[in-house]
Amino acid sequence: MSRPLIAIIRGGYTGESVISMQSARTMMEALDGVRYEGVYVTVERGGWTCERADGSAVSFDRALFTADRGKGHQRFSAALIAIHGTPGEDGKLQGYLDMLGVPYQTGGVLPMAITMSKFSTTGLLRQMGFNVARSLLLRERTADTERRVLDEVGLPCFVKPDSSGSSLGISKVKRAEELSAALDKAFAEDSTVMCEAFVQGRELTCGVIRLNGTVQALPVCEIRTSSEFFDYHAKYHAADTQELIPAPLPDEVTRVVQQRSEAIYTALKCNGMVRVDHFWATTDDRTGDVVTIEVNTTPGFSPASIFPKMLNVAGIGVPAAINGLVEAMVKG
Repeated sequence: MSRPLIAIIRGGYTGESVISMQSARTMMEALDGVRYEGVYVTVERGGWTCERADGSAVSFDRALFTADRGKGHQRFSAALIAIHGTPGEDGKLQGYLDMLGVPYQTGGVLPMAITMSKFSTTGLLRQMGFNVARSLLLRERTADTERRVLDEVGLPCFVKPDSSGSSLGISKVKRAEELSAALDKAFAEDSTVMCEAFVQGRELTCGVIRLNGTVQALPVCEIRTSSEFFDYHAKYHAADTQELIPAPLPDEVTRVVQQRSEAIYTALKCNGMVRVDHFWATTDDRTGDVVTIEVNTTPGFSPASIFPKMLNVAGIGVPAAINGLVEAMVKG
């Protein structure tokens, strides 16, 4: 029998496509070639293409989501979605695959669409009783926009494109005169902007994965950077950024962060690999609140990304995680 054909879908329509290509390569290298045959499906606005790991082209039918590996076109057995941002993180690709009956490792259309919006995510989490920061959604600039931000959110605050990732277009605003430029930057990236109250504390993130039918939190990571915040440069280029795994935290704080991350994963009907970002808002390094900031439903999976490092520290490892997700999809 031929090996199940697995699509590793990469690319996308945003500035995160370069990270997507790296994430897809990590997945391809981890995939068990004895059990499965993986090919890349690259999604770009100009069209979709299909190729093997060595770069050789594979005949591909986008309408049927099939590929010809030498014996006629065959439907993919499953898809690993490695696109960060649209159309892989906002439910569009999930809807396409649902209509074709191809399983994938992420959450479904609705949870992916909701979590693509930072404001919708934290708003829903707030209604569910989770601790999140104060925020305001802006769909346009008006004469009183800056006053509203100052009155309803206050300073310092973060100004964020509502649907972008990798910290693209985000600014930390500490003075009122900085707000206008921050709004311009965010609106240049997205038509909808979220302004979020600054949380003073230690920046933490926690991966969650569903393996063998069980949802489990990974070791917590503490992020330390000399930048004003964990921006694109700090994530991928800065030499002094520290990602401490496991985070040097009191056991009780670690427990809260992991339990909170698992609970959010379950409440939002996530699947596959998800990373939940928090701040531990402390005043004396002994007590404080855990405030959830963001949920990343297709987290970066490049060699520089945090999630693979969490898997390794947890003792799971990248190959076991990827092949476990694929096995669950193939078996149905």
